[in-house]
Amino acid sequence: MEEADLPANPVRLSQAVALAAGAVLVLPASVSAAEACVLGDWRLTEYRSAAKGRNVEINAEGGEGARLSLTGKTASYGFDKAKKVVTKGNDNGDRYVLKSVYKKRILFKSTLKGSKKGTLVLKRKTATGDATVKHTFNTVPMSRRKLAKHYRDGDVDPFIPVRHAFTCSGRTLKLAATLSDPVAPAAVTAVYRRL
Repeated sequence: MEEADLPANPVRLSQAVALAAGAVLVLPASVSAAEACVLGDWRLTEYRSAAKGRNVEINAEGGEGARLSLTGKTASYGFDKAKKVVTKGNDNGDRYVLKSVYKKRILFKSTLKGSKKGTLVLKRKTATGDATVKHTFNTVPMSRRKLAKHYRDGDVDPFIPVRHAFTCSGRTLKLAATLSDPVAPAAVTAVYRRL
């Protein structure tokens, strides 16, 4: 089967390749990294993303098993045990399914503010690592993308937003982000369990 490049209008066809991302978050006072509940190693147990606009609706879930390691100055994601992310969309009545398989690792320098509640911001220009994502749009395989280069080029993958609000209970970490898009803004939630 022949590989295809991304659809001509990825913002409307798939939140998995919607590039302009940002979040409107309230930043609490900074605390030392040693005090932060979020530090350590985590495993993804739930990921959901929902976007809705005029004649556009996009929902994604999956990715369970992805690993996240936070040090206070870095955030590292590992995907070798991650399940695929499945995005279902409806664009003016045209329905589609996008399946995304993430592999290997990506590392960002990051900033952390807050302890049990706060913000985590990934510095996308610092992305390194060999992580890739391979999409299948309906039944058509698309070209593999190198995630670190994708972020360094100024883009974002909705599976890994760059700005998160977090709440941490010690054993559970919840990350939430709002991806800005003029057609269909998305709310993203990821729940992790401590390893």
